[in-house]
Amino acid sequence: MLVQDYKTTKTWEDELSYNRPNMTIQNYVWGLQVFCDWSNKTPDELILERLGDISSKSDYLKTLTFKRILDFQNHKKSGTKHTRDMVVKALVSFYHDNSAGIDNVNLDDTRLRLKTSLFTA
Repeated sequence: MLVQDYKTTKTWEDELSYNRPNMTIQNYVWGLQVFCDWSNKTPDELILERLGDISSKSDYLKTLTFKRILDFQNHKKSGTKHTRDMVVKALVSFYHDNSAGIDNVNLDDTRLRLKTSLFTA
């Protein structure tokens, strides 16, 4: 599965093209591909799942989205810390640009909460 074949990825790439350099776009798409391959989910499935989390007003720290990202960060085969951070940055952007932000309050807080959870887990 190539993530570029999905509508949500195309929407995201269109948004990124307005304010990100091409290399950043390539790195972000690569990060999304890595995460989708690891999670065995398509980009469209990730967005649908997150929209379900939002509509049910779930506590973000208890959502499947948060747990999946945290599991990826903790997985031994997820690569280096730099790789894991790149994937999270790509996911934050991907969810945000598809109107399914992974933190309804503040995306920077999401990154901080993920890092905090990693160190306390």
